[in-house]
Amino acid sequence: MSRRSRIKFGLAVFFLSLSSAIAVAQQEKSAKPTGTPKATSAPKPAATPKPSPSAETKIDAKTEAELLQAEDRFNIAILNRDGKGLSDLLADYYADAVGEDERAVNKRGAIQRATVGKLPVYRVEKDRKLIRSGNTFTVEGLAKDSRPVLSEENRKEEWVHVRRLWLRQGDRWLAIAQIITPEEEKRSEKDSEKAPK
Repeated sequence: MSRRSRIKFGLAVFFLSLSSAIAVAQQEKSAKPTGTPKATSAPKPAATPKPSPSAETKIDAKTEAELLQAEDRFNIAILNRDGKGLSDLLADYYADAVGEDERAVNKRGAIQRATVGKLPVYRVEKDRKLIRSGNTFTVEGLAKDSRPVLSEENRKEEWVHVRRLWLRQGDRWLAIAQIITPEEEKRSEKDSEKAPK
């Protein structure tokens, strides 16, 4: 990844983090008691992976299980093209960024893409880390790249690095950002960080 691309990606992550911090501050400032969330008619999530605490996980088991269930509902809503279910899970300021693309898709765009089957599902399958920072939680790891390719014949299994940020509001979970980076870009980024300057 070129220096320019790393800077653009870093700025995108910075602005996503900044927007979530601003939103949290505004929510705390104008905190109102919320009612019980309404149940949706979306299908029940499949068996949720059991929490597997790691050195990176500084989240209690109950919170970790809830977060993994929210992840599961997120993926199922995309698979089922469930715009309503996805809308309930996405924050109003949600952003979805893929690779070196200089722009991100907002909540409305993500829902539109999901309802027509054009929003890929990235289920974290390897190297999962759960990280907490205040009210923001990060689920990060490797997922199979499910984006459509021009030729299915020569397609080899490719992995992408997924980073999904979640915000907890009472007993409700909201996805605030999803950042997808091809594994080779992530690997070259780590290598360049380790290299002496």
